Amino acid sequence: MKALAWLRGPALSPADTPRLLAAQLALLDGNVGTSLRASTLAAWLTAGAFWFTLDDSRVVWWAVWATLLCAAGCFVHRRLPRPEGPDGEATAGHYLRVMGWVCLGFGGTWGALPLLFIDPARPASLHIVVGVMAGLSSAGLLVFAPVWRLAQRFWLSCMLPLVVALLRLQDPVMTSLAIGGVLYLVAMALYARQTGVAVKRALALRMDNEDLVRRLREQTQQAQAARAQAEQAQQTAEEADRAKTLFLASASHDLRQPLHAAGLFLGSLARSGLNARQAVLLEHAKASNTAASEMLNTLLDFSKVATGMVQPQPHSFALQTLFHKLERELAPWAADKGLNLRMRDTPLTPFADPGLVELILRNLMLNAIRYTERGGVLLACRQRAGRAVIEVWDTGIGIPPESHQRIFQAFRQLDNPQRDRRNGLGLGLAIVQGLAKAMAVSVTLVSCPGRGTVFRLDLPLGLTPPSVAPVLPASPDDLLGLRVLLIDDDDSVRLAMHDLMGIWGVQCVVVASSEEALQCLSHFEPDVVLADYRLHRAQTGVQAVAAIRARLGREVPAALVTGDTAAERLQEAQTQGLAVLHKPVPAALLHSLLRDLRQGAREA
Repeated sequence: MKALAWLRGPALSPADTPRLLAAQLALLDGNVGTSLRASTLAAWLTAGAFWFTLDDSRVVWWAVWATLLCAAGCFVHRRLPRPEGPDGEATAGHYLRVMGWVCLGFGGTWGALPLLFIDPARPASLHIVVGVMAGLSSAGLLVFAPVWRLAQRFWLSCMLPLVVALLRLQDPVMTSLAIGGVLYLVAMALYARQTGVAVKRALALRMDNEDLVRRLREQTQQAQAARAQAEQAQQTAEEADRAKTLFLASASHDLRQPLHAAGLFLGSLARSGLNARQAVLLEHAKASNTAASEMLNTLLDFSKVATGMVQPQPHSFALQTLFHKLERELAPWAADKGLNLRMRDTPLTPFADPGLVELILRNLMLNAIRYTERGGVLLACRQRAGRAVIEVWDTGIGIPPESHQRIFQAFRQLDNPQRDRRNGLGLGLAIVQGLAKAMAVSVTLVSCPGRGTVFRLDLPLGLTPPSVAPVLPASPDDLLGLRVLLIDDDDSVRLAMHDLMGIWGVQCVVVASSEEALQCLSHFEPDVVLADYRLHRAQTGVQAVAAIRARLGREVPAALVTGDTAAERLQEAQTQGLAVLHKPVPAALLHSLLRDLRQGAREA
């Protein structure tokens, strides 16, 4: 049985789907009608050969039968749904079954020819039949080879009767001829089988290519749709980013105004001769105002980091100046908790954005002071492998190893289950990590629970050390007699500034617009100009300072005191040679600014 397994045709594979069968039948379908008509012509030619050569008219009736059968086959074939049509895959099995019966009838009609008309007494009949059958079987190879099962039915029904007719004559020559016919049938079958395999593989490859093209087309369409969605999402994100930027600018300005005024009022109140009870209440109010200012600054800084608005501007700068500034600013906080805040002098000059480095170190040091109850905090820097490594040490509660990554997440705090907002919002280390990523540097930590923590900021070294400006000592009376022109459209800010500067001995004129500032120059020539950035009627403090300088004919020292923290404001102010302070401004910092501006005016 295994030796005859080839008779079953090529083995089925997962690729032998109705779609593949329909493609095979489509190759056959185009030749069926032509083959049937050609078979009719061949039948009449055979009948003519018998009639004129052997004077046998019986074959005419066979030709008539063959003609009728071929006509019926053509009729049936036309009624079948086309295998290449839209329903070809669904109707492929039905088409194959019907065409199988057509092949049997077609082949059987020709198979009847040798059984009916071979006459041993007339060798010419044998020659005609064998010649016609050989040509017919060769033609069948071209027609039925794409579908092995149909080829089997045609050849077996056509050639086996010829072999039987030859064997029936019981003649050695006829028997040899019959054996040759069998061998011919086997050879043709093998050849047709290989042809069918090749056709099937070619069709499968074509279908794979069509599927690939279809998938590529679909993927291209999907990619185009995804691109359109991405562009729409990007446009939406850009609009949201612009809205967020506008909101941050508005929040930065509008929320800082009342906090700034409140801080100035509290500074004035501290110099008004309070009793002990009132002094305690004032300290609580100042602490609350400071906490609110810090939380606002922290939220705005975090929003900038989260939205990618931070654009580092690195250059070489002296760490020593920054260390002294942080020490002066944070020493009172540490002293209030009974902590020792120390700073080691350093000659190193890293290459980074000094403003962002300052913000990182301030957050790290505030965090260290917040979580240290006894001992102290140390700020130092050492050189390692050609880089400046800034370290913030504390003797606080420490951080467990499993929390080393979690503390850099937003709104995460250790040892604050009551969410006491005096301990911050839990954004300090998230801001630190975001700023470090923006500068492409790293922040690492080493901690031992119960013994303390050290945070390390790794910065590249600069090539040339910048010059360090000397620190001027403060004096209680160093602002006495200073003339200041303040331009601010907020009533509470103007009142608080005027009152505070009066306490410092500063002669201050406050106005709300650029026009009012120009009008007062006729009777008041200022030594220093302080201006808010946003004024009425879409005017800016930069424009107001430029107009005042143009009217006075000299570069009067000036500064912007604004709640707008956009990077564009800082760049615009630097272009005009203006100092910038962001609201809310502590009274001590405002005092230091006025002192520096007065000193700069004297040197000029």
